[in-house]
Amino acid sequence: MTTNRLLRTLALGVLTLALAQCGGGSSTPASPSPTPSPSPSPSPSPSPAPGGSSLSISPQTVQGQSQPQATVTLASPAPDGGALVTLVSDNPTVAKVPATVTVAARSRSVTFVLDTATVETSTTVRVTAIYAGASMTATLTVMPPQVVASFNVRSQSRGSGVCVVEQDAADFDCFLDGSSSTGFVVAWVWTYRMGTTTLGHTSQVANSHPQISTKCAFLNTATGGDGPNGDRYLNMTVTLQVQDRSGNTSAPMQHDVKVYPNGNCGFSY
Repeated sequence: MTTNRLLRTLALGVLTLALAQCGGGSSTPASPSPTPSPSPSPSPSPSPAPGGSSLSISPQTVQGQSQPQATVTLASPAPDGGALVTLVSDNPTVAKVPATVTVAARSRSVTFVLDTATVETSTTVRVTAIYAGASMTATLTVMPPQVVASFNVRSQSRGSGVCVVEQDAADFDCFLDGSSSTGFVVAWVWTYRMGTTTLGHTSQVANSHPQISTKCAFLNTATGGDGPNGDRYLNMTVTLQVQDRSGNTSAPMQHDVKVYPNGNCGFSY
């Protein structure tokens, strides 16, 4: 082997050895390291409700046209500039609230007035106060006007406070007139008593006649009296109670009425 060939062979071996030590002789490419996926950013949490805040209404039951008071109380004093509270009524035609109220700076509460309307039946309204993302609720019940009985009795022939017996006591000529009663009245409940006997009826209209189902027997136990002009009559007591559509019933109202037999049912006068 010539000297030049020997030198080339030695040089090639040294180069091969160097490449093997450096990894340069590998024909398989190294796999790249995987790129880590970015972690998703957490969604922002809603503001926590200010625990201890409240809404109250007093009184909680009122008649229509009343103005109950409501109070918003915060869990902590309002910041500088005050705390703006939004108000909502779920039935503003029955109970109306201001759109907003402000709790003064460094104060914890504010009071406002609700306006209520007249209703025919008992109605419950939910009022909501919203502050710092939190809701506070309270309920108010609005009642119809109180029913109050009022009436008069009028004979067609003898005037006020009198009834005249018609033939065989089939009817009295008088009207029981309850139209002066107040409230949303849907029923007039009448009772009438003579002596130990009581009759009655219920009407859906304000004016009606006494209904004498027992005819002359209704007069049998009646007590009598004498008028200042010498006329004689029987005593009858008439009572009225009225009801509204919610079932509320008035206190009874009572009148004493003079009943003239008019020669019927065996009476001589």
